[in-house]
Amino acid sequence: MHNLDALLVAAIATSGSQTTPALPGGLVAWIVCNARKRRAIGGWLLFYYWQLYGGLVLSAFFFTANIQSYVPENFDDKTRFALFLASAVPELLVLLVQATIATFALGVRTRDMLKLLRQVLVVQVVVEILALAIDAKYFPDNSVFPGLMLIEEVLWLAYFFKSARVRHVFAIRDWDVAVNTFHPVKLKLST
Repeated sequence: MHNLDALLVAAIATSGSQTTPALPGGLVAWIVCNARKRRAIGGWLLFYYWQLYGGLVLSAFFFTANIQSYVPENFDDKTRFALFLASAVPELLVLLVQATIATFALGVRTRDMLKLLRQVLVVQVVVEILALAIDAKYFPDNSVFPGLMLIEEVLWLAYFFKSARVRHVFAIRDWDVAVNTFHPVKLKLST
């Protein structure tokens, strides 16, 4: 296991944010993703997409379940409401942009799409840092989620910059050949 893989496993195992599938869902996701590791969109890359789309579904659920939080009258002053919006809304918007670009990258596997996705991941990290700062100061009960999401986003950002799979799938576009270097076919000996 590579160092980055070990970091991702540790972060995913300890994280409980809305974008991380909880056990046993996370275990099922890992089994499925690991079973598809020879495919271009397999292994950690498939897990990224699984987590991204799962995060969209959970974010939509939490948004609708907590829609009253977005009503100004539920805050004691306008400043706290504006701070809440500054903390929550950019995260949701960047998540939507990230999912859109990542989805396009599935069909248009080019260096430019990879570069764009990396840029959005950088923006996501910045947004998470700002949300964490706002929440830590004004909404300390809410600061756990941005903190966990920040850890995840930093790890995914590192993955998209360092992963050989990502480079071969999106930039070089030779995964069909490169896969044998990373996951050689094991020949069965007949008896």
